[in-house]
Parts: sequence; structure tokens; C-alpha cells
Amino acid sequence: MKLIRFASSIVLITALAGCSQGTGAKDDKVVSVQPKVTNEPITLTLYQHAAISNEEIDKFIVQPVQKKYPNISFNIVRKGTGTNPEELVAAGIVPDLIYTTDANTPLWRELDVPEDLSTLIKSNNLDLNRFDSNAIDAVKVYSGGNGAMYALPVAQNIAGLLYNKDIFDKFAVPYPKDGMNWDEIIQLARKLTKTENGVRYIGLSPDTVSRLGYGLSLPYVNPATNKTTINNDNWKKVLTTMKEMIDIPGFLGEDKKLTYGTNDFFKNGNIAMLTAWVPDMIASVDPSITDKFQWDFVSLPNYSEAIGTGRIITPHTIMLNKQSKYKNEAFQVMSIFTSDEVQAEMSKSGKISALAKADFQTQYGANVPFIQGKNISGIFKSKTRKINDPLTEYDALVRSALDAASKELAAGKDVNTVLRETEEKANKAIEEKLKK
Repeated sequence: MKLIRFASSIVLITALAGCSQGTGAKDDKVVSVQPKVTNEPITLTLYQHAAISNEEIDKFIVQPVQKKYPNISFNIVRKGTGTNPEELVAAGIVPDLIYTTDANTPLWRELDVPEDLSTLIKSNNLDLNRFDSNAIDAVKVYSGGNGAMYALPVAQNIAGLLYNKDIFDKFAVPYPKDGMNWDEIIQLARKLTKTENGVRYIGLSPDTVSRLGYGLSLPYVNPATNKTTINNDNWKKVLTTMKEMIDIPGFLGEDKKLTYGTNDFFKNGNIAMLTAWVPDMIASVDPSITDKFQWDFVSLPNYSEAIGTGRIITPHTIMLNKQSKYKNEAFQVMSIFTSDEVQAEMSKSGKISALAKADFQTQYGANVPFIQGKNISGIFKSKTRKINDPLTEYDALVRSALDAASKELAAGKDVNTVLRETEEKANKAIEEKLKK
């Protein structure tokens, strides 16, 4: 397993903590903590478990931390072969900080890694009201729902609908607008899915089934029975919507491909509409291919009863390892990462802050040239939703089964049959995990 030395670079990973520092001693009562950071040279190990680049780490963590604490440097351990969380713990490697997501909290809890930050939050007067309330709620729920806080949110994902203006103009179809529902989007897609002069135009690239379900914050498993709860009218609505997208005449080609990514959208120029996590799109797309045609954003569509909201919140988070020898210093790094100054720079660079500050939305993407002039405010019109409740450790198994159902729908099976078979597959997967 390879440790990458990255002196003074832990910015983006620790930025989610926005607090001071602390000893992290776990106790039932609040202990007075001296905000003291050693002047001796120390190295903090940061484990990258969610997507973040070295450049982002340097800009949002390393440089700000080095400015205040030049004695702190960092080792970066990236997730990969031999460095998955279980392997890391088995090898006895103790990262001081872990950059991950809210949904990964149960995994780290199973491995007995994260420090409950509750005491540190209280003793350092960290104001959780600075953060997006849905992000804080997500962390609390994934932390077990008993008042524990095993992480702090640092960034979040918001999805939008990308659309190719040139295709809409070619077929004289009006552009999509903010606040549309899926039925309206599908009607547009029907008018844009066709082959002309040897070019196959795709009106809409469908999302995954589970992400369509995010729009209603639907639960997956009954924790009392450990059985899935997807065979109902709400999930039937989701699968029906997916089937309507797939069944648009001309959508399926000989390759039977169901979904396309943002790189396909920009490279091919034949996809009229596509949903995407906006920060991920900004981080992954090659800016040089974004000027081949005219395009824009609108807010993420949803079901009629949920207009004004988008997907459930999915914050990136940062954890403090309970075995860290430098909890005080690590907590201070988290404070810098979640400061207004760093979070503002993140927002300008295309990351969506986990702080509840309206200015960050108006500044969003200011340093990203290829989205200038776009309907940036539109993506914030579909507010993030609360996560599904209850949450269980088996949710991911059910989501995987639901996403696989798209192929069954594309093969011509009816929604009721696919939903029943998906329920059976999901329950079997849960049973197998229970046996282990």
C-alpha cells in the first residue's frame, strides 16, 4: 500500500469540519478543551475515500492550513487496490482524517474508526446552524440517530438538467424550463428522439432508477424485518417513469445502451437532454469540448408532487479517527476547511458548499470559465431533499437491484413483473449479507 507524501495539502478533505480543535476524548460530559496546537513539526495522514483531486486538496486545504500552521504537513492515502477501508484497518494504518461521504458512515462505524465529534463540537462552540440543515440531518441519521456526529459535511452535490440548444433549434422544439416535471420532459424527449441524415439523436438520457427515486426520498428496507419495502405504488411510479423514457421510439440502438455521461453529451453532440451532478460534471469534463454547440442548465425535473425539490442530499464529509494522536490539530484543520473563506473559494471553483450561506450560490462557478453565462441560478431551484428515513445498512443492496432493473425494462418486461422480481433479488441479497 502506497503512502503519497503531499506536504501541507489537506485542504479539500478537511474543509468540511469548520470547527476549532480538540482532544477528542470521548466522554458523556463536555470537557474544557484548550485550543492549543503544537508548534512541533507533525504529519497528518488523510485518507481519500471520495472524489477529490490533488489540486483541490492543495488549494482548499494545504495552502490555507500552511498559511496558519506551517508545521503541519500531510500524507495522502488514496482508495484503491490494497487501500480499501477494510484493508486499511487490517493493515493497522491509522489515517487522522478521512474524506468520504455521508452514506459511507455506517461502513466506518462497523470498522470502529470515527470519533464522535459531539464533545468537540460543544467544547469548541462550533455552530452547526452554519451548515445546511439537510446535510447535518444526513450525517446524524447515518451516525445512528442517537445524537452522535461521526463526521462533518464539507460539500454537497446538486443535480441539474443539461440540454443541447442546437438540437432543440434544429427540430423547432421549445427549450426546457426550470421547474418542469418528468412527464413534461419525456414529452420533449419524444419530439427529439429521431434519426436524420444518418445521425441518431437521443432526446433524453435516462437516469438510474435509484436516482429517480431520490426525487421522492423513498425508503428501501424495513429495519424491523430486514425486508425490502420497494413493492409499492411509489416505486412503481419510479419504474414506470424509467420505462417511459426507455420505450421512446428510437431511443434504444443496436448496442442497447441505456445511459450516457456528461462526456458523451459534450463529445457526441447528439444528446438533447441529460441529468448530471453539476459539481461532478464541472470537475470531470474537458473544458475544451464544451464549446462545440450551444447548451445550458435548467433545474432538475421531478415528479409533479415534488416540484421545487431535486434529489436527496448527498454530502461529502470529513471524519476524525478516534485513534489519531493529533486530534486537536486535525480538528483545527477541519475548522479551516469549513471556514467561510475556504468554502467561498470552493463555491467559486464549482464545489457546492455545505454551509447555509446564500452568497455561495450567487458566487457559484465564478472561476469556471465554461459555465459563464449559463443559467447557474436554475440548478439551485431544485432544493436538496432530506434523506430517506429509515436508513439501513442494506439500502445499497436494494439500490443496486433497482438499477439493474433498467435492463429488464428495456428487454420488454412489464413494470409489475420487474418490481416483483427486483424485490425478490433484493431480499435474497439482504439474506446473504445477514448470513455473513
